[in-house]
Order: sequence, then structure tokens, then C-alpha cells
Amino acid sequence: MICAGKYYVVDSGYANTSKFLAPYRNICYHITRFSSANSREYASMEEKFNHRHACLRNVVERTFGILKQRFRILSTMRPFPLETQRDVILACFVLHNFIARYSIADPIFTAPEMEEVESDANDVALTQLHEDAQDHSRVGDRHKGDRMRQHIARAIWEQRRH
Repeated sequence: MICAGKYYVVDSGYANTSKFLAPYRNICYHITRFSSANSREYASMEEKFNHRHACLRNVVERTFGILKQRFRILSTMRPFPLETQRDVILACFVLHNFIARYSIADPIFTAPEMEEVESDANDVALTQLHEDAQDHSRVGDRHKGDRMRQHIARAIWEQRRH
């Protein structure tokens, strides 16, 4: 298993640490720049990592965008303790999946797909995320994060190319 543990998939505004997996800086990152990625080879393992990272972040942002449409608490959540925020998010996912399974004409699923989900300054746990970022900003932790990211990038690079 690659890098067992948990970490946030974050944008380049955060330092890459053992808890915050950031893309490589100064390497092609945004999905729109990869629109023709299937018709060309990646220039480096860092570029391939950044493309996968961007795709993953896009899925997460779209998922939270859908959940925010259904559950307004996710757009206006107070700064509850992290455990409470986690439980609220988990409950929203469980309810959402239940509705998706048993509702034939759910408007969330029949509406046209969103082009792009905008970032929201009130994203759930953002305050806690910034506090965690300061806790993990030590140089040693950054080196550990860089080794972890390099390990993941190498594993992605060595996979059969699509």
C-alpha cells in the first residue's frame, strides 16, 4: 500500500507535508491544460502526478458541490469541533446515498452536470485545515511530505500508460 495514512489533497497554496498532499509547483496542473493529455505523452512523472491530483481534486469539489446543493448546512456550517464536522459530513453522505439509491426522479441526479464547482470560502473544516497547516509546516515534515509525494508520483508513472 502506498503511503498508508490520511492526508488532505490540497492546492498549491499549501505546503506539501505528510498531512497535505499538494501538486508539484511550476509543473502543468490545471485540468484545462490537460485537455489533450490523452493524445500526448506526459513530459515527466511530476506532470502525470499533477494531472491525477487535479482530477482527484475535481471529483472531490464536484462531490461537495452536489452535497452542498442538497444539504445547506455544508455551506453554512459553524466552526464545530472537527469530530462534529466529520460526523455531519458522513451523515450527509449516508443520506445522499440512500436518496440516490431509492429515489427514481431525484432532481440532483437529473439536473444537467455542473461544468465546474467554484471554491467556497466557507468550505467545511477550512478553519481546522488552516490550523492543521500551521502544525505541519515544519521543515522535517515538509521533507517527509516530499518523499511521500515522490513515492506516489513514481508509482503512478510506472503504471501502464493509458
